[in-house]
Amino acid sequence: MIGYGTGVALTLLSSSFFGLMGLFNKIAGEGGLGLYERITLRFLVSALILALVLKLQGKNLAIPKHLTLKLLVASSLFFGGTSFLLFLSYAYIPTSLTTTLHFIYPLLVLILAMAFDKYRPTGRQKWGTLLSLVGLYLAVRPSTTSSANQLLGIILALGSALTFCLYVRFLNNDEVKSLDNTLLMFHILLSAGAAWALPTLVHLGTTEHLPIVWAKAVGGIAGLSVLSTVLGCSFFSLGIRTIGSEKASILSVFEPVTAIVAGVLILGERLPSTFSLGSVLIILGSYLVSRTKATHTLPTKTRRIIKDEQ
Repeated sequence: MIGYGTGVALTLLSSSFFGLMGLFNKIAGEGGLGLYERITLRFLVSALILALVLKLQGKNLAIPKHLTLKLLVASSLFFGGTSFLLFLSYAYIPTSLTTTLHFIYPLLVLILAMAFDKYRPTGRQKWGTLLSLVGLYLAVRPSTTSSANQLLGIILALGSALTFCLYVRFLNNDEVKSLDNTLLMFHILLSAGAAWALPTLVHLGTTEHLPIVWAKAVGGIAGLSVLSTVLGCSFFSLGIRTIGSEKASILSVFEPVTAIVAGVLILGERLPSTFSLGSVLIILGSYLVSRTKATHTLPTKTRRIIKDEQ
């Protein structure tokens, strides 16, 4: 039985691992791996690790055949699309800004629930929405030095929040949620890796490859797959079971905090003067949107997924 303190530590570690994704992506890129290679290798290496875990646990890797196509489409377009947009946005804006903007996805989940599920938001969620929108403006506040590339990076980061929101809604399907969590993640990662392997092979066959710096390439992919994917998801799941989803969701705010610290101290990123206040408002607003009283919740499984998949 995991103790409370261990649960807190695991949750903090998971959030930190997620927040370091931008750093690991940059290291892998400096190692000579292209965008498509980073995405595909992250998925396939993570899937291989989970396959070994499932085999050691004596579990069957098969899933219902009628879910195979659905998982392939959702994994490649929504889950894979999220990584593509995130990694691409890193090339145009600071990784800390990308992570903070991506963290607005709970607001998008709420908006879609209102539009398609006839959900009525609580007062707390309305305040959270307002804070997120104000924070969004402050975080990306235009300046005289703003460029078209910066605008593109912001659009890509917000696009990653939208694709992740659609991924969350897909996972809300009863058939999907009935699957073992590790088995589900294995098939999502495997499907995404298989789908993104095709553009990767096309790209490798049509462009000249950069020299590989093996230490950085292996280190970056190891960070992306082992830390920011397998351990990040596993530790967060264990944290939820130990300290509860509410407290785990509070600690998940360390994801953008970690990204900001790593971006500024390690990558030397420079941020808008109003970014700090904007990021705090986005994080607080996202927390208020996803945290509701029991009598006024989002659809139960949707709310749980918002917390489990951060």
